[in-house]
Amino acid sequence: MSKRMLFSMVALLSGFTFTANLVSQNASPKGATDAVNQEKWNNVPPRKSAYAGKKSGPAPRRDISGIWDAIGFDGGLQVNGAHEHPALLPQKGGGPEGGTEAGAGVDGGRPDETGIVHPLPYTPLGLATLKANKPSGPGVRQVPAALANDPLDQCDPIGFPRMELFELRTIELAQTANQVIYLNGWYGNWRVIWTDGRELPKDPEPRWNGYSVGKWVDDYTFVVETAGLNPRSWLDHAGRPHSEDLRVEERFHRVDHDNMELTVTITDPKMYTEPWQGLNKFPLHLQPADFDIPELLCSPIDMAEYNRRVGSVVLRESEKK
Repeated sequence: MSKRMLFSMVALLSGFTFTANLVSQNASPKGATDAVNQEKWNNVPPRKSAYAGKKSGPAPRRDISGIWDAIGFDGGLQVNGAHEHPALLPQKGGGPEGGTEAGAGVDGGRPDETGIVHPLPYTPLGLATLKANKPSGPGVRQVPAALANDPLDQCDPIGFPRMELFELRTIELAQTANQVIYLNGWYGNWRVIWTDGRELPKDPEPRWNGYSVGKWVDDYTFVVETAGLNPRSWLDHAGRPHSEDLRVEERFHRVDHDNMELTVTITDPKMYTEPWQGLNKFPLHLQPADFDIPELLCSPIDMAEYNRRVGSVVLRESEKK
């Protein structure tokens, strides 16, 4: 692993406050066992292999409530960009997620995304805005951590849809008569999805998580439309941009009792010439009702201390090259 990549990955994690269990989850595979951690607090979800061949009962009608895990270490983290469009070059064998093979592009240094596995349809404005965003990678456009301008490095809100296109781990969905409440421990995010028949606002004041309305299109598929999103946020960890005209569709399809699929579609004609999917039938797995979701918050104090102790060192190293 190159020094640039190592420091970039440290930068990604260092500004956050972790509980003891969560540190073990990130640092060692031992924390992510094939059975749900039986402790009552800061639970660790199982790895992907735990779900293989597992039988499930039928899906309940018009119900997506529960605690759902996105098997973060098996695809949900999306450190290279949105799952369907990682900012990596083709590599031999295996998928591009977390790719470290020589030539995959994880060391960055490229001005744009030419040659990546699944390129995005940028408009001229979209491409120019992409080039202005400096991600810390790992990906083809990665820069040293101290030169990155990722809003998360300042503990800005992660915003939507980045909360689903980066570090998607465990979420909780709760249904009421008029709402679906979406809770996400990453950055302490929460959203309200209105189901009372209201329309999206016509000229909304931008919000980090936008304005969301949802409806059932059949007994097992819940579709959410979101607009009014703050253009200062990024779509993913590769620095993909969006404008104030962004519209996002989420499609939650409950396959059976224990499994659900999430599809996220991006529509932003200012930045992209056609809609594209960040997630396509991405698997979510139901967790026990007493599963405790760990807290993952950005601490400005810790982030400033990291920048003081480490960020300046990385910058000096990069200036030598």
